[in-house]
Amino acid sequence: MAAHKLALVTGASRNIGRAIALALARRGYALACFGRDSAALEETAHMVRALGAQASVFVGDAKSNASLQAFAEHAVQTHGAIDAVINNAGIVVERRPEELTPEEFAETLQVNLVSQFALARAAHASMRGRGGVIINIGSLAGAIAFPRTAAYCASKAGIDGLTRALAYDWAGDNIRVVCVAPGYVRSDISKEVLADERKRDWVLRRIPLRRVAEPEEIAEFVAFLASDAAGFCTGETYYVDGGQRMAI
Repeated sequence: MAAHKLALVTGASRNIGRAIALALARRGYALACFGRDSAALEETAHMVRALGAQASVFVGDAKSNASLQAFAEHAVQTHGAIDAVINNAGIVVERRPEELTPEEFAETLQVNLVSQFALARAAHASMRGRGGVIINIGSLAGAIAFPRTAAYCASKAGIDGLTRALAYDWAGDNIRVVCVAPGYVRSDISKEVLADERKRDWVLRRIPLRRVAEPEEIAEFVAFLASDAAGFCTGETYYVDGGQRMAI
């Protein structure tokens, strides 16, 4: 078996997910990349390989728990045992609650929350005993309300509870579980807001550091939590939000 460590990253085709894959590649991880966009995933894999790391691509959908199970199995068959799982895939539906259907609410919970449990569960057997880390990507929206995002806020709050529960149950298996909860990050999701001067000013006034994060800043923190330097960290949610939560 190869001497490298293996990290699984969902939503690896762009934005925070791609930045995380590259940050871990720089630290010698092999990357198993999961997402819906085959071309974008291949681009991420190409960037990982350019850093001298191994990479594989698995095209799937976080709406499907079977797809996530197959992803974990494919990663082990391709690279060997799993050392880190980065649950990053997510969606947001912006709509007033009375206009949001129960089906849309459930779909958001599936992609943002249930998929994280499904992949963590799928990776457990490979990590049990030998150790590893599961890093769930949450959001500031799990702690404070944002307009027109009831399903998103609920799903991200659920990640906080899931992280604590898994960390408690799997500590004896030598598996750490933590959550990274970003605030506003420059990405495809935020670009419309940040392109509008009025909306951008509204956002920045609420962030004590008066700027949004870059995807690489989130990725570097995730890479730290995946490292042995964070070996005593488990069960916690870490907010990376420029101070926005503390200022409310």
